[in-house]
Amino acid sequence: MRHLLLTVLFLCSSLATSAGYAGAVPGIVLGVDREQIYGPLLKNQRVGLMVNQSSINKQGRHTIDKLLAEQDKYQFTVTTLFSVEHGIRGNADAGLGDDNHIDKHSGLPIVSLYGRDEDGRSRAHPTEAQLANVDIVIYDLQDVGVRFFTYTISLHHMLESLQKYHKKMMVFDRPNPLGSHVYGPILEEANISGIGMHPIPMVHGLTSGEFARMITGEGWLTNFNDTNWQAFGIKEYQFPAEDLMVISMANYRHDTPYSLPVRPSPNLRSDLAIQLYPSLGLFEATSVNMGRGSDHPFEQLGFPSRQFYVNTCYQVDISQQKTGWPQAGKEVCGEILTATDISQVKPTIRYLVDWWFKFKTAGYEMVIPAAKEAQYLDYQEEFFLIRPQWLAKLTGTSKLVTLLNDASERKLSVDETVQFIEAQWQPEVDSYMQLREKYKLYP
Repeated sequence: MRHLLLTVLFLCSSLATSAGYAGAVPGIVLGVDREQIYGPLLKNQRVGLMVNQSSINKQGRHTIDKLLAEQDKYQFTVTTLFSVEHGIRGNADAGLGDDNHIDKHSGLPIVSLYGRDEDGRSRAHPTEAQLANVDIVIYDLQDVGVRFFTYTISLHHMLESLQKYHKKMMVFDRPNPLGSHVYGPILEEANISGIGMHPIPMVHGLTSGEFARMITGEGWLTNFNDTNWQAFGIKEYQFPAEDLMVISMANYRHDTPYSLPVRPSPNLRSDLAIQLYPSLGLFEATSVNMGRGSDHPFEQLGFPSRQFYVNTCYQVDISQQKTGWPQAGKEVCGEILTATDISQVKPTIRYLVDWWFKFKTAGYEMVIPAAKEAQYLDYQEEFFLIRPQWLAKLTGTSKLVTLLNDASERKLSVDETVQFIEAQWQPEVDSYMQLREKYKLYP
C-alpha cells in the first residue's frame, strides 16, 4: 500500500510535468495545494503542523489557516503546532527559536523543537506528552538544499519521536532552490552535529519529501543519539515506510528556477543570498564577516582592514556579538557580490580558498590553535580560521585544512587549489548521486 501511494503521487506529478512541458509550462503546484490528495488521507486524524513563516501556499495563505479551514470538509482536527529554529513566525536569529506558548493567531499550542527548555532538556525530540493529542505530523518547511540548514535535522528528530510513539508523518513537498546542485564532501561520522546528521554532501540536491524518503529508506535514524551512526539500519529504531506519506508537487523539476516568496530564515533575504549560502556559509568558521549584521547577509564578505578592500566597506551591527559572530560593531572591508549574475552562481569553496590566500599573503596566522578555539572571539583579528572544528562540521570533513596546507606547499593557484580539493571528495559524491536517484520524485 505504501509503495502504491508513492507511485500514485509520483505519477500525478510526472503526468502534470510532461503535459506542462509539451506546451506552456504551468506553475508549480505545491504539496500544500493538493488537498484533493492529502485531504482524504487525513480523515479522522488529529494533526500536528511543523511549520514556520515559509509555510504558505500559492496564494500566500499560511498552512495553519488553510488546514484549519479544511477540517470540516475532510474530517480531521489540527491540534498542535511545532516550531523549529527561527520560530513559528521566522523572526528569531540563527541559534534561537520559540519558547512553548500559544499561537495568538490560531489559539493552538506551540511546541518548540529548538534549544533547551527551562529544565535544561533538549527540545529537539517532542515528548510522548507533547504528541499525545497527535496522530500525524505534517512537515511543511521551506528548505534550501544545504546540509547545515537545520530544518532537515528537525525532520530527523521528529521522525525519531514519531517512530517511538507510533505516529505518522506527512510531508507537503516544496521546491529546493538549489535542487539542480550536488556539491561538497560527504559528512564524516566524526563530524555529526546539530548542523549535520546524515552521510550526504554539503549541498544534497533533494526536496524535503525526497530527503524524508532517503532517511527512512536507508534506515538513517539514530535512536535519539546525535553522536554516532550505530543505530543505522537497525529495524527497531527505524521509521516504518508505510507511515511516511509525501504529497509531491506537480510541474516541478530539479532544475526549475524557483524564487522563494518568503524568507526561509531571517538572513536569507534574497534569491542571490540563497544561491550563495552554501559558499559563504563556510565563513562562519572564519574571522571574516559574511554579511551578518548588515543589509546584505550572505551577499558580501569583509574584515576590519582596508587592505582587503575590493569594492565595499560596511558596518557590522553590534547585535551580532550576542550570537557569537566576529567583527560585531566594526567596519569591515572586502567584496560585495550583489552584481553577480545569479544564473551563473553555483556552490563552491572558491570564495573560502581565495580569502585563505589573501590572509596568507597579508601575513596573518591561518589556523587558531585548538587550545584557543573556545575563546575564538578573542583572536578574531589575528587568525583567519578561528573555528576549525566548526568548519569540519559545516563542510562535513576534517581534512579541509590539511588539503589547504598541502595546496600551499605545492604552490598551487586559487583555481588549482579548488580543483585539487574538489577532486578528493568527488568519488564519494559520485556514489551519492547513484543513491539520490533511488529517492528522487522529480526529473
